[in-house]
Amino acid sequence: MPDSLKANKDLVSEYIEAFYNAKDFDRAKSLLTEDFANHHPGVGAGRDRTVETFREQAAGPFPEFSLTVLRTIAEGEFVWTHSVARIAPDAPPAVVVDIWRVEDGKLAEHWDVGQAVPEGTTLDEMVSDAR
Repeated sequence: MPDSLKANKDLVSEYIEAFYNAKDFDRAKSLLTEDFANHHPGVGAGRDRTVETFREQAAGPFPEFSLTVLRTIAEGEFVWTHSVARIAPDAPPAVVVDIWRVEDGKLAEHWDVGQAVPEGTTLDEMVSDAR
């Protein structure tokens, strides 16, 4: 794997751990461009608004929120992650795909889609090919 692709994957991994799991928002902000564009509905523009929205809508009400990455794919300036999100350890999971764009060693853009694990389906059935 070219060094730039590995560096991009490592950057996304570091951001996910700091932002979603450790809730180290100062560290997470340092990994975003100042004009970071988060295309998740209702978040707003810029790195500060991205952090504040997550703090208000997820980290505050659900302090045990976590994102577990199952696979990461990098191509050019883009990194895709396929993950499992939980608002609490015993809460029903959701499967999430995030797309990140890297610019000059920082995250510049983010898109995401998610799906709750349908009733009657196990998480293992939805992610079994990730193993």
